[in-house]
Amino acid sequence: MPETAGDTTTEEQSPSQGSHRKSQSRLIAIAVSGSTNNALLTSIVPLFLLSLGASPFVIGLAATSNHIQKMGRVVGLQFMHRTGKAGLFFWARLGSLPAGIALALLAYQGGAGVWAAWIGLAVFTIRGTVQQMGNTAWWPLVQDNTASGGVGSFLTRMRLQQRLLELVLPLLVGWYLGSQPTANHFALPFALALFSTLAGAFLARGVAEKAQPAINEGLLPRLRQVIAEPPMRAYAFFIMARTAVLSATFPLWVVALTDWGLPVSYFVWMTPVQALGYIAGLHGWGRMVDRHGSRGVLTITLILQAAIAPAWLFLPSGLPWIALWASTIYFLWGALDGGHQMGQSRAMLDAVSKEYQDEGFAIAIYASALGGFVGGITGGTLFQWASALAGAKGPLFYLTAAQLTFVATWLLSTRLAGYREQTSVRCLLRLR
Repeated sequence: MPETAGDTTTEEQSPSQGSHRKSQSRLIAIAVSGSTNNALLTSIVPLFLLSLGASPFVIGLAATSNHIQKMGRVVGLQFMHRTGKAGLFFWARLGSLPAGIALALLAYQGGAGVWAAWIGLAVFTIRGTVQQMGNTAWWPLVQDNTASGGVGSFLTRMRLQQRLLELVLPLLVGWYLGSQPTANHFALPFALALFSTLAGAFLARGVAEKAQPAINEGLLPRLRQVIAEPPMRAYAFFIMARTAVLSATFPLWVVALTDWGLPVSYFVWMTPVQALGYIAGLHGWGRMVDRHGSRGVLTITLILQAAIAPAWLFLPSGLPWIALWASTIYFLWGALDGGHQMGQSRAMLDAVSKEYQDEGFAIAIYASALGGFVGGITGGTLFQWASALAGAKGPLFYLTAAQLTFVATWLLSTRLAGYREQTSVRCLLRLR
């Protein structure tokens, strides 16, 4: 039987192959519950804040909040050795429920105004921070239950199920919200998100885990040891830069598109379109990562994400053209993002040593959080400044320029562990 959160094993008593399969199934189900949470709450919070009268700066802060929340993992590190990895995930999910209830009640009340938007942002941040305490255990549990050579296969199965859900659920959410939803329209999906949170908590109880090494030193010395490792340091700089660019651009698409005339319901439906693109390339990206490592995948996806940036300069107005433009861009973005996430996950697993497993994954997330914090605030500020300076076209100029900086993140990817030993894009093209 799979071990529960309180169970420990020695290296010789590692979970069996059958236990691995059961645990992988539970991990996939947990990931699907997280995608349900995303569709019912996280992805529509910017729309909820807009319905309360939030400015583009506050929307930028909402994107920043998603990364500030990850700092909760430092608290998770302090508790993981007491609760176990799966136990930490369980208790953190339960602990986030009061903030989730408060967010649903705020929506049900249906208020509006600056203070309501700030309160909504604060409650959303508290909820996510508590959940991130539990997410400290996610990648260690994945590493415990997957062989390094099969990471791509596991991630393909997991993300395929996540994206299949995203083909259906956001359509229903978009249909329910309509084109111009008021704040109280968000109460029902926020309430339903509570059940998916609860499901994720109880699924974690059956995930097997390996024993954690005995701690002989404090948290700060352990973190310094991790940062001192060149592979981990290279990955931290890479993910920091990439997340900064992503946070300074992608979350602001909703503002640019809705300001340009795309109805809110259409925007919600872009999530299934993005999921279709994600699914379209998923198996190919997974095989490429397992056979050739992360180098080729990261190169292709980062360069192409920069290459589509000038499309913002040709954003049409009026239906159906803006919807067609958005659908095309979201489909392409989904296909590229699926590959990037696959390569990024493999690069992270290659960079984190098993000796400092928990701390290594925490550093990776902290670096991402720092990049997201800087990118979100900077992006929201520059977006608003561009709008004031150049009118309606200003945000489009900003998004074009900002997305071109994905080229810089590709340059940082050339310093990742194993880059020179892995297959280049040129060799991949010859193999085909």
